[in-house]
Amino acid sequence: MKTLALYAVEAIDHLVQPDDFDGTTLSSPALSVVTDFKHSQPNMISSTSSARDALEMMQQEQAKLKLVVDHDGELAGLIHLEQLSDQAIMRRVAFGDSRDDIKVADLMRPRERIKALAYQQLQHCSIADVVNTLQSSGEQHCVVVDRESHQIRGVISAQDIARRLKVQLHIQQTPTFLHIFDSLTA
Repeated sequence: MKTLALYAVEAIDHLVQPDDFDGTTLSSPALSVVTDFKHSQPNMISSTSSARDALEMMQQEQAKLKLVVDHDGELAGLIHLEQLSDQAIMRRVAFGDSRDDIKVADLMRPRERIKALAYQQLQHCSIADVVNTLQSSGEQHCVVVDRESHQIRGVISAQDIARRLKVQLHIQQTPTFLHIFDSLTA
């Protein structure tokens, strides 16, 4: 058995994190930017949670996106931090809702409006292909579905890709009536 030498931690010793070793590029495999639910717990919130509690929780966790689940634990929608903004809450209040009664389900993007990429397709693509798809569709994030087993396998976020590549990604959302209405009333 050996006795190993112990050293002092010097002032010039730098604390590293996994991102410091991340060699991700646009030509890296697309699956490298998937938050795969086979390997990591989905970041979830109940659809019945109050919007106020959800905002507080997401700010505390520094989470920008959560999967919204129903009482059976099935995907009901996605909620992004921006959807919990004061402006979004005030819009609901203007339509007669009480601020305290607004739930995550009232503000989320419902399941039927969520876009998905096929896991099988991503196995043969690069990150550049994913970025191009997100940019051309105007989607900031999408879920990944295993179309053979019908499982929601993961999520891809443009913000996560930008952080990993250390670049800015500009995803231009296609204007909806709500965006047009907001810009006219602002």
